[in-house]
Amino acid sequence: MQQLRARRASFDGARSLMRVRATTNGKTQSFRAQLAVHDAQRMELVAYTPVGTTALTLKADGERITSDPEVAPEAFAFLRASGVTPAEIAMLILGLPPRDGLQYEVEPGGLTRASFGDVVVAFTPPAFPAQNVIVTRGNDRVEIEHLEVVH
Repeated sequence: MQQLRARRASFDGARSLMRVRATTNGKTQSFRAQLAVHDAQRMELVAYTPVGTTALTLKADGERITSDPEVAPEAFAFLRASGVTPAEIAMLILGLPPRDGLQYEVEPGGLTRASFGDVVVAFTPPAFPAQNVIVTRGNDRVEIEHLEVVH
């Protein structure tokens, strides 16, 4: 954990090309996305259609979330209900503990699990940068495969 904290202290941003499978309210969507994390306050997510055009652009600065096209606020409820900023969740999705005070389980390779509120983030295998991440909140589930990470 000490090495991950040192990486966090020197973190100056990262980008990831991802494959995402999200199940919400019993409906599943799969798509490719690009995640850009600038710091613990600012992040951007671009989701792509099957033909590679932009389906959604989401930006967060602290707790403020904007999206194009505009998406109903309840779509981001897990981000607001968690007590963690969207950029901190994005850092966690990359395999980096965004701050102290959250529940972490660590193995020599990296994080195996993190939890805050009713959100659980699991990593297989434990590694930094993360390779496969599963985020769950109740019956909602987001499976992420990092295809390429640049930092």
